Amino acid sequence: MALTLKDLDVRVSLPKLPPTVPVFELSAPSLEERRSGLEQLREHFGLGDLRPIQLDHALVMAGERGEIEYFYASGGVWARDATATQAPTGEIRRWTDIHESENGKERRFTLGPDTQGRLISQARELLQGTGLIGKEVDSETVELDQVAHLDAKGQELERGAGQATVKFSYAVEGIPVGGAGAKTLMFAEPENGNVRLTGAFHAWRTLGTPHPVKLPPVEKAVAVGLLIDPELVAYRAAGHKIAITRFEVRYLALPAFMRQSHLFPAFQIEGDVSDGKKGPGFRFARFHHAAPPDAYATAGVYGPYLSVNPDGIAATAPQRKA
Repeated sequence: MALTLKDLDVRVSLPKLPPTVPVFELSAPSLEERRSGLEQLREHFGLGDLRPIQLDHALVMAGERGEIEYFYASGGVWARDATATQAPTGEIRRWTDIHESENGKERRFTLGPDTQGRLISQARELLQGTGLIGKEVDSETVELDQVAHLDAKGQELERGAGQATVKFSYAVEGIPVGGAGAKTLMFAEPENGNVRLTGAFHAWRTLGTPHPVKLPPVEKAVAVGLLIDPELVAYRAAGHKIAITRFEVRYLALPAFMRQSHLFPAFQIEGDVSDGKKGPGFRFARFHHAAPPDAYATAGVYGPYLSVNPDGIAATAPQRKA
């Protein structure tokens, strides 16, 4: 039996949906289109001779110093200099321009603004030269891995920062794009007081023709996926309480190894399930469709991921009264 919004403790405001939203056709850059960029990555990371290995989902080009992987389904690319992490002892890196802040019990390390700016510029230059960045980039940030070394009893011996990651995020029509298929990342390590780029991951399909798709009000749109989520339905039926702590509208880009015909709107939802008869509580995070299948059919838009929710649940149209 489906849930209703009254079955959920919604602790955030429900988003307002526009009456229509463009759903974009997607295409994956071919291997031939990527070859020049892949060669530039090979040279930049100093990977030397690479041997091709054919897999079902990708072409891997591997060598003694590292590898490059091309994903057929999306045109996505992953590359790394495997030797970059061999020199440091442990996960903590010795950055020269680093700042530490404390918020309650949490301590975090960040790079200084000048170093962040240079690192972003360096990453952008390489990515644009290789064609591995989409024009729909909406934000760029630098994050450091937060590392703690513990002894056998769990006591902290040392805390510091690890590898740096430059993150480029995407937005289309003013709507952020979520999912594993909307990421451009560059990885960096400190080297003799400077910063060296050591790896890259890029997953972003090329946007094509937009098709306007009508959206129902959010109170009805949740019936497409959230209210029929089988796990949440089962836990609620057993008496567990379900709290929704995040509820936002996103376009959704599927992982690089999956084929995707259209960029579609989805709800990004997070929440908590309480302890109860079925066992201990837990946090959950997932995407659910924001448009019902009949809205896509009316717009003449078809695709395998438009009738099945991103989390593998069959999507249904909101029930209509006779």
